[in-house]
Amino acid sequence: MKLIESIKAEGRRTVWLRAFHIWQLRPHQVAPMNEEERICSSCGTHYMGNYCPRCGQSAIVGRFSFKKATLLFLDVWGLGNRGMFRSIRDLMLRPGYMIRDYISGMQSAYFPPFKMFFLLATFSLLVEHGFSLGLEEENASTNELPKIEKTEEVKQQAGKQGETVTVNGEEMDYPLVNIALKFTKKMDKLRQKNPAIFSFIFLVLFSAPLFFFIRHNPNIPDLRYSEFIVALVYISNMYSLYSIAGTLLNSKLLKLIAFLMIFVAFHQFSGFRKRRVFRYLFLTALISFVVWAAIIALALYIDYLFI
Repeated sequence: MKLIESIKAEGRRTVWLRAFHIWQLRPHQVAPMNEEERICSSCGTHYMGNYCPRCGQSAIVGRFSFKKATLLFLDVWGLGNRGMFRSIRDLMLRPGYMIRDYISGMQSAYFPPFKMFFLLATFSLLVEHGFSLGLEEENASTNELPKIEKTEEVKQQAGKQGETVTVNGEEMDYPLVNIALKFTKKMDKLRQKNPAIFSFIFLVLFSAPLFFFIRHNPNIPDLRYSEFIVALVYISNMYSLYSIAGTLLNSKLLKLIAFLMIFVAFHQFSGFRKRRVFRYLFLTALISFVVWAAIIALALYIDYLFI
């Protein structure tokens, strides 16, 4: 009996996953055109359709409900129009397919990416500094970089050669190393305090090599760099949604899922196989790291020549 029940449960899970995947692939369905003749309650225009062609009012006005009142309240902040909730749902459940649909022309169905980015950036600041359901963030002191202390010699000679720093007891006479460490530390703080801005900066830094790899893909063979930037903004918004939810619920799992969903989004968006997407993301990270290391090494070498 247990074997039969397990087989039935496995079958139900397979059917559910198949139905979910079909839903992911299906684009947003626009409501069919209403062919009844209507009279606009605002301007009195006779028309056929879902919206008045003269003033734009919906054909279905109806009485006020809690849902309508909530949407009107959100509309004051720019959140009650152009499918904000649909955009949030699709970004969390079918991010790559939704971005592909938006770039392909289905733009009225979803909330604008850049507007959504700034709203999420503001909301993440509120979550971090305003409210977090009374849950305190765990102490992240173990993840901080080594403290950098200025020596007395630098305090007296701060000038031509920049700052001398002490890291773990060793003096380092290269000011650019100090700058690089400070930049890394600031980026880590930015990741914790505002995931929206961090994710966008992180993705933009990786955009050039990644665009080179996926500019010709099965879903959008002639992908433009401007369209790729729009996709990055949406992926950044998706990361922010999961990260904000993780902060509100104090869940490290959701924050981990936020990183994993970046891979899922690129897989769905490009249409490449998972191994190929993973290879491209790995190569992009490697190239970016090598370029960054080469720039730092060149700067240190130039700095050494002039010391």
